[in-house]
Amino acid sequence: MCRGFKQTETLKGTWVPHPDPSYRGLTSIPKCPAFARDFDCDGDWIDEQYKPLAAQEFNKVFRPYGCELHPMDSQHFAQCLKGRRIIMIGDSTMRQMFQSLACLLGDQIGDGFLKHWDHANESYIHIPFEREYMINETPGHHIYKQFVGGFLLFNSVPVYLRSFGVLNLTLWDDVMGEFMPLTSNDIIIAEFGAWYPRFDDAMALESWKRFSSDMRLLFGARLREVPGTVLWRTYAPSHFGGELGTYQTKQENFGILDIDVCQPASKGEYFFDTEIIHYLQNECGSACSHIHVLPIYHLSLPRTHSHHGSFGSGVKDSRIDCRHYCTNVVDVWNQVLYNKLCFS
Repeated sequence: MCRGFKQTETLKGTWVPHPDPSYRGLTSIPKCPAFARDFDCDGDWIDEQYKPLAAQEFNKVFRPYGCELHPMDSQHFAQCLKGRRIIMIGDSTMRQMFQSLACLLGDQIGDGFLKHWDHANESYIHIPFEREYMINETPGHHIYKQFVGGFLLFNSVPVYLRSFGVLNLTLWDDVMGEFMPLTSNDIIIAEFGAWYPRFDDAMALESWKRFSSDMRLLFGARLREVPGTVLWRTYAPSHFGGELGTYQTKQENFGILDIDVCQPASKGEYFFDTEIIHYLQNECGSACSHIHVLPIYHLSLPRTHSHHGSFGSGVKDSRIDCRHYCTNVVDVWNQVLYNKLCFS
């Protein structure tokens, strides 16, 4: 069995059919709290044309090379977290991870919520949607604040979500101000990346340079100072076609993106991961010993058709969603989280 993972350890493996042909992933929909239920790729609602693909995609299970992941156990997971606090910060793929975690822990949850930031009043978040934050070094381009969420386990462990697409340190500080003071019992799960490839050439900085600069700022000025545990969730690769699987906003907006299902990526946008791993290994050193990666990149890369886009979601006006994953993949991200936190 897997015994946690080293600080920058990757997690590679293969997806194989489950021995039970009726298996449909880790999530049991009936125990999903109402606030965590979302449009997904499987279910009675989908068109007949997608049902064979859903049966194939949702029946697969991830098998790491060299060890076996501990199966999800919601009661043990809750016990393992007792006395701690989880703060999840990132883009809309982090929102998916928050919803998946709520479903996987559904029988341990007392109460919770998930709101679009612009529909959340001060009882949910102290930062009003109308307060504007600029993308670093790009005057006139505002950061879109996406979601706020939270739930409380029966054993009083709170889990929070604050979702926005691109880093701005002032916004980060305003969000974290709600949770001060941080302690050694806190767990911050963070990631950014999905929005960075979307910037086109008209922006002030190329997307990769922006990501590298922003993340060095975040790690160097904030994450290295956190007294608790920081898990950097690695990049969730997209599948828009080509070697890297990415695209730019102008391709989508002007109809250049001419695909009707998600496409394989032979390498994926691996450089988003290698940049963070290089920084932790070679630059930050012991000051970042409390920062570990949560390795989901390699397990997600082969799941070309486990995106909403291959099931008809977002296929409109030359747009297709090959960035957001179906729950069958996102649930495994949380299974990795369970193994990371509870089996050291």
